[in-house]
Amino acid sequence: MRNLSRSVSSNPLIRSIRGLLPPGTYLVGGCIRDMLLGREPLDFDLVSYASIEDVASLIASRIGSRPFWMDEKRGVLRIVMKPSGRSIDISMPKGSVIEEDLLSRDITINAMGYDISNDRLIDPASGLHDLNQGIIRLLSEENLISDPIRSLRAIRFSVVLDFALEGETLKMIRTNGKLIEKVSPERIKQEVIRALDSPGGAKFFRLLAWAGLLPVIFSQYLPATGNLDNWHSVFRFAIPVSVEMDGLLYCADALMPGSKSLLNQEVEAGVSRASLLRLASILLGLEDARREGIAPRVKGNIHESESFGKRVASFCTSLRFSSPASRLVKNILGKQRLTERILSRKETSTLELYRFCKATEDYLPEALLLSLAWAQAHDLIQRQNATMIWEYYRDVYTEYKKKPLVTGDDVMKLLGRPAGPAVGECLRKVEEARASGIVRTRSEALKFLQSTSC
Repeated sequence: MRNLSRSVSSNPLIRSIRGLLPPGTYLVGGCIRDMLLGREPLDFDLVSYASIEDVASLIASRIGSRPFWMDEKRGVLRIVMKPSGRSIDISMPKGSVIEEDLLSRDITINAMGYDISNDRLIDPASGLHDLNQGIIRLLSEENLISDPIRSLRAIRFSVVLDFALEGETLKMIRTNGKLIEKVSPERIKQEVIRALDSPGGAKFFRLLAWAGLLPVIFSQYLPATGNLDNWHSVFRFAIPVSVEMDGLLYCADALMPGSKSLLNQEVEAGVSRASLLRLASILLGLEDARREGIAPRVKGNIHESESFGKRVASFCTSLRFSSPASRLVKNILGKQRLTERILSRKETSTLELYRFCKATEDYLPEALLLSLAWAQAHDLIQRQNATMIWEYYRDVYTEYKKKPLVTGDDVMKLLGRPAGPAVGECLRKVEEARASGIVRTRSEALKFLQSTSC
């Protein structure tokens, strides 16, 4: 553990505002945890027994910003630091002494404070001990019941920090799991995405299963009642796909060079393509579990059924994902069977490669990785084909897209066609002829247009 006093005094932000803070003002929560772990805090939380409006005004004036009410009812003012976008929250205390405030929080490692005036750690719940031991422990069942999202927060911190979830904490979450249904979808989504943004997506789903929260979060797929310990199909089918996905995302650039930067792109604020791919992996696995064990009477190909698409759409809607994010998840899952088929072939023509890339060009790395994760969990296919397809997409297909041999204007001028679908059909035929090696140059493409019936 780092020396907290040294970390506080050496932090540029705290150093700049320290002289403005009146006695009875404390650093609290996650920033203390992060500094003890030797991490740079993304945001800072202060609790002050002085007027928080006055404290906020002084700090905002010093750093060139303005305070605003984050939650006036709870007494929380926020200051956003420019240009980083990091924030400082100044809160009214939830008790007559700082220890009461700290003990009203979620987990022990977030229930530490620092008395800036006296350079003193305040640790009423032995959070430092749990931090040293790598343990996530809820403060109390009463605190959990007062805000059920703390179940998901405890699991999320276990995943993000790679800490063990303490036994009594797991029991508390199990006992009160149904209370999550009272939490707003936006808050649930925030915890889910934060967990999936870390490399431990498989651990997140496994802990949700052990804690009995999978049927609460993924109600579209799982029975609302029953002992999840006995649902072997979840651990046999769903969890292995997410385990494989973690491994594939870790080595994505080695498998498909350049794919990592695409997967790190945000689809909506705070939601990366990689996070949505981890989510798609568990949805695919849950479909298998649903068919094989939880709902064995389901018939037909689950990956192509209309009900499968409806469940995916229902889940995305229930957690308030944006339209682009929902569409990406649905598209990735919708192309899983197509991707599986092309990966399973021993030989694939360039025309088939071209058509596959065209069908999946907006989410090709996700489509490949999802099918690989599913297949490896079922011991079906090898990774070489995914690398080959990715190389074709990156080196050939994208070059075709950048430099088409002919344009719509060429078609209209050469064949006398008006603008419309027929022109697009002519362009498609030229593109596929190029992919097949029939035409290689612009002049050959123009001759092909004249000789073919578009």
